[in-house]
Amino acid sequence: MPALVYTSDVMTLYAIFSDIHNEVDNLERTLAYLASRQVDRYLQLGDMGARPLPMLDPLPVRHTFGNWEVSRLHKFPPERQPEVAAWPAHLSGPGWIASHASPVFPPECTDLAATRRYMAQHRPRWMQLFPSLLHDQNAIWAAFAELGAQKRRVAFHGHTHVQAVQQLDADNSYHRLKGPIIQLSPDALTLVGVGSAGVPRDGNALRCVLFDDVTFEIELVAIPTQSATHF
Repeated sequence: MPALVYTSDVMTLYAIFSDIHNEVDNLERTLAYLASRQVDRYLQLGDMGARPLPMLDPLPVRHTFGNWEVSRLHKFPPERQPEVAAWPAHLSGPGWIASHASPVFPPECTDLAATRRYMAQHRPRWMQLFPSLLHDQNAIWAAFAELGAQKRRVAFHGHTHVQAVQQLDADNSYHRLKGPIIQLSPDALTLVGVGSAGVPRDGNALRCVLFDDVTFEIELVAIPTQSATHF
């Protein structure tokens, strides 16, 4: 596979988090930690819920929707619903893409409103649109294929509530990478599950990821807290 190299003169440090599920106390703890890390921009990858939205309004944040927002748009304040309905299916930059679950999504589903129309018309199963990139082997391979087709190096996702980094090897197999600091290879494709900053399923710590878009270094962040809960 040819090397996928992207360069920029200015580094942006992204904080990427997902799956708050209305746990505002846990989000407050996460944001307090991130405030100490000189974050430039924030990416929120869905399943946030309505209650945390005002907490993020002062921040330079971009949102994508999750299955919670698709099914619970009516839970948001009426004056905020048009804004949330316009959240895109993906966020992206040079060499990277971020979405709630898989980067593979029906082309008609450009934003939350379009996805609601698509579901009403076609009635797919939820896990068809939002598969697990931890357990669904077909979805994992499809995500790697989509990364290759788009000539991007890394896809960030939430949905699994587990922080996990999976990288495709030259022999067409994939393996898990261990952190907390991971330097992404320029000639490999990588899926990064950012974990949950609300209801983690991989221990009693709130999870998110820091991403340097110049060096393509990621840091797997775990914020210990006794208040983290589980499904």
